[in-house]
Amino acid sequence: MVGKKVIAICQSGGEFETNEDGILSYSGGDAHAMEIDEKMKFTDFKLEVAEMFNCNVGTMAIKYFLPGNKKTLISISNDKDLKLMIKFHDDSETAEIYVMSEEVAAPDVSHMPGSRSSRTTLSEAEVPVDTLNDVLDDINKPVILLDANFNVVGDTNHDEPQTHIPSEIPLPDEMPLPISFAGSYDEKHAKAAQQWQNNITGVGQRFNSVHEFRELRKYAIAHQFAFKYKKNDSHRVTVKCKAEGCPWRIHASRLSTTPLICIKKMNPTHTCEGSVVTTGYQATRSWVASIIKEKLKVFPNYKPKDIVNDIKQEYGVQLNYFQAWRGKEIAKEQLQGSYKEAYSQLPFFCEKIMETNPGSLATFSTKDDSNFHRLFVSFHVSLYGFEQGCRPLLFLDSIFLKSKYQGSLLAATAADGDDGFFPVAFAIVDMESDDNWNWFLQQLKAALSTCRGLTFVADREKGLRESIAEVFQDDNVYHGFCLRYLSEQLLRDVKGQFS
Repeated sequence: MVGKKVIAICQSGGEFETNEDGILSYSGGDAHAMEIDEKMKFTDFKLEVAEMFNCNVGTMAIKYFLPGNKKTLISISNDKDLKLMIKFHDDSETAEIYVMSEEVAAPDVSHMPGSRSSRTTLSEAEVPVDTLNDVLDDINKPVILLDANFNVVGDTNHDEPQTHIPSEIPLPDEMPLPISFAGSYDEKHAKAAQQWQNNITGVGQRFNSVHEFRELRKYAIAHQFAFKYKKNDSHRVTVKCKAEGCPWRIHASRLSTTPLICIKKMNPTHTCEGSVVTTGYQATRSWVASIIKEKLKVFPNYKPKDIVNDIKQEYGVQLNYFQAWRGKEIAKEQLQGSYKEAYSQLPFFCEKIMETNPGSLATFSTKDDSNFHRLFVSFHVSLYGFEQGCRPLLFLDSIFLKSKYQGSLLAATAADGDDGFFPVAFAIVDMESDDNWNWFLQQLKAALSTCRGLTFVADREKGLRESIAEVFQDDNVYHGFCLRYLSEQLLRDVKGQFS
């Protein structure tokens, strides 16, 4: 059984009206649709919505109606609230979400005389149109394509995937996403952004997709100004400079019957004279990802703090740590694929291991709800090497995995002729438990051609002695304890008694 999914119809900018019966009705504003499921975290949901409507996540309120009740709005403020909302709409394919936010004042602007006017050469032009149509959907949301034959998603014993962010970085539930240009924005900082100065050329310019039209953000960075959406829905887009009184603005719409985006109206004149925005500029995850993706290919361990420093130096843009981290996650997914896609490929992975490595054993199982449960792999070359070149000793141990979905790694390791580690088999399981250890030993027994005379060495605290006796009851096997673990346990037991 797959987790419940709901199409959230997110609405913003309209007004509520109350009729004589006290029933609320919503009219006006814009609407966007997005798919959510029980595994989505509230923080991710809120960021998607903020990006969708270009509003401040820190001042946003998200509400909905219970099915059959249009009198009381229910707030969504944490992961539990979001899960309950999905549960309450279990019998429906859609859920109406209402996004309310306070008006954010225009950012403070410090004027730097005579900098942009000399660089802006476009003449003012506009083409009158009756209707400015455009579709600027949330293209930054990753699209997950699962294998048609398998419906497997990552999961552990935790209710939700765990997101690992260093503890020294405070991340409140409601975190605004401000980004500012560095106060000392000079020509060396502008070098990297100069390539974007001609991304927008004027009226009549066409873009192959909505994604290309969002080059507008890079254009704004290159010309040192911040913009805001006056209108951004499924029919039209109106963007203007954020500086008070500045006439710069642009209108774009989709050409009928085509996916092309065309600029229909543009006033390229800035009167803010090269203003440098100090607060309020909104950076998207996708923009950060597009900047760092190529570098991430070469440096996969590219740290968020280094991303912050590099983008400030190269583009004059100041990110916070969380923006850099989110951008890196999006870039990694674009380069490597999503976790869900990877989990859905595990059955194919096991099949190919056994097909291309005869004598190997690779098995995979899921829970009743199709979530990941456990994976066992033992290559033929490892089994052959153990049986032909190692002493009949197998060391059993486990380690906690610090990945997005966590879990544990179980391993059976031998010692070669030089007393070096020789891996024989491993398993990834949702959690370390007696049941998973028992399953691991059963798979290991099936992989080994013979188990007679074999000695297992394990940590006494793992309780493996009973599992080994149960799985290998008809074989001449032995069980021993690791001397290092025994000595460590002894020190813990007598700690303080002889100090």
